[in-house]
Amino acid sequence: MRPELPLLLPLMGLLGVLGCGQEPPASPTESRVGRVLPKPGEVWGRDLAGGLGLRADELCQELGQIDCVADAHAITLGGVDAAGLGIDAPLADPTASAPMAVDRVAQAACALRYARDLEGPAVIFGPVLEADLAHSRAQVATALVERLLGRESNPAELQGFEQLYADLQPISTDLQRDWSVGACVVVATSLEALFY
Repeated sequence: MRPELPLLLPLMGLLGVLGCGQEPPASPTESRVGRVLPKPGEVWGRDLAGGLGLRADELCQELGQIDCVADAHAITLGGVDAAGLGIDAPLADPTASAPMAVDRVAQAACALRYARDLEGPAVIFGPVLEADLAHSRAQVATALVERLLGRESNPAELQGFEQLYADLQPISTDLQRDWSVGACVVVATSLEALFY
């Protein structure tokens, strides 16, 4: 081995990690590999819990005692409990019940965050709890997108959240709560939240 080669190896590794010599994506939203992968349930659950300011084990409890993400819907959400179930490979395709499990977890987690914000101090829904106005809803929608997706909301999304309010208005008995939880579920179950 040439004497200078051991000195260059760490530098070459660092350049590889930093992506030097590779073309950057055309836009910030374009994937380098040209495909997306579903997040395993435990990863999505951690992201959801962190965004809502909750512990991962309190997102959702089936029958009041079984953790939805880690236990009740673990395989449905893409996890494998090889030791416990004797399964040594993930399912080839998502199960038909996967969307229902995602909705169940998101609904429970968003409802819990709303209930806690109602008791105070508010983490996300404070502006709507103070005054149920379009400006307040825009603040909450912006916070949900920032906390759950890690980016700023755009005007089309804000219009969509306001349309959700209008759609719920004639049918809701608790419009403030239904919109708040519904907006949260919309963001938490979006493709952007569920996939890498």
